[in-house]
Amino acid sequence: MKGKWTIAGGIVAIVLLALAVGFSQAQGPEPPGEGVEPQGEMGILELMGTAFTYQGQLRKDGSPVNDRCDFRFSLWNAASGGVQIGSAQTHSNVEVNNGLFTIPNLSFGTGYFNGDARWLQISVCCPAGSGSYTALSPRQKLNPAPYALALPGLWTRQHAISPNLIGGYSGNAVAYGVMGATIGGGGAETHINSVTDDYGTVGGGYENQAGDGAGSVTDRPYATVGGGYRNTASNQSTTVSGGWQNVASANAATVSGGADNTASGEYSTIGGGRYNAASGGNATVGGGIYNQVTASWDATIGGGYGNIAEGQGSTVPGGVQARTVSFGQMAYASGQFASAGDAQTSVYVVRGTTTDDTWVSLYLDGVDRQIFVASGRTMAFDILVVGRTQGGKSNGYRITGVVENVSGTPTQWHSVSELHEDDTGWDVQVMVAADGCLHVQVNGDTGDTVRWVAVVRTVEVAW
Repeated sequence: MKGKWTIAGGIVAIVLLALAVGFSQAQGPEPPGEGVEPQGEMGILELMGTAFTYQGQLRKDGSPVNDRCDFRFSLWNAASGGVQIGSAQTHSNVEVNNGLFTIPNLSFGTGYFNGDARWLQISVCCPAGSGSYTALSPRQKLNPAPYALALPGLWTRQHAISPNLIGGYSGNAVAYGVMGATIGGGGAETHINSVTDDYGTVGGGYENQAGDGAGSVTDRPYATVGGGYRNTASNQSTTVSGGWQNVASANAATVSGGADNTASGEYSTIGGGRYNAASGGNATVGGGIYNQVTASWDATIGGGYGNIAEGQGSTVPGGVQARTVSFGQMAYASGQFASAGDAQTSVYVVRGTTTDDTWVSLYLDGVDRQIFVASGRTMAFDILVVGRTQGGKSNGYRITGVVENVSGTPTQWHSVSELHEDDTGWDVQVMVAADGCLHVQVNGDTGDTVRWVAVVRTVEVAW
């Protein structure tokens, strides 16, 4: 008749101490005492690893075993039945003395101790190498160390360079191969928080992701989601502070909060609101709803509703359904007839320099950018122009007029009044080119180097 095998003792103090070390190290080392050098990061990792010590007492027919035996350990999620977790671990030719044996390096690898209950199934073959294994009953429950109870739902995943710290729902995930990731908490079944790229952080919340999840764990590092619901920071150094269904998808983009906002331009920022989009570089949307910054660089919408900033360096301070198309334009509206920008006012600043009495155009960027009047648009303008030499000679003018573009053919009318003239040889005018660009032009005098600046205020209507 087969003998009856039993095991007693299970995981004793030495095991609990091993687990306590693992959990305490996950919090980071204490500051060194006086005269004690701090440990380097690699030193801490070398102390931890994933192995722990198991010690038990093996009996056959009630008597302690004295022999060399083979042991097989498997990890399960239930006291009976359930699902095996990871691979079985075999330790051969283990000395059993008066029933006592020690397995000093039992390891199931990373990711399996995440706060959920775990049981060890132990099978034995005595003498070692003698035949088939006998499963021992019952399974041995793995209990936490007392200090670990202060950190429920918090676990670590080891990495040779920087370990990952995972909290909250047991299904929260750090992609394989990622290092330096942190998930502070939150998550739920089918709504996990996840980090897919190196050094990503999810502070908490529900169904948030740091990283793009595209396979490589190194191409979108340092992404951060503070919390909220279903937010995604999917590029390098992107940040979503919170809110609902926000996306920061470009390098160093930020969404501070709100809902359904998308910052897809490099270094772009959305402060809050809803359904806002910042797709240009250095783009900013302060808040509001349905605002879009699509300019290539440096445009801003302060807030409001349905505003569009297409011109580089342009601004919409707020309001409703204004639209910029020119470099440096500032536009404001309180509504529209049919589309954004068809009933608005704008401000432009142009500049340039003359050195003789030749007509010179002033430009929005000082080089080649002009105010554009599109087909189907009429613009009334009020322009203040000032010019000054280094020696202090100055002239000032006011130009008023209208420019219209009918089916691609622009026409303009204007009048000039002199506000002050130190030199009557200087002059100003307005002309509109065939391409619809409105030119403020100035004329100095031979021997004078004059800096010119003009502010152009417009009221615009489109049909």
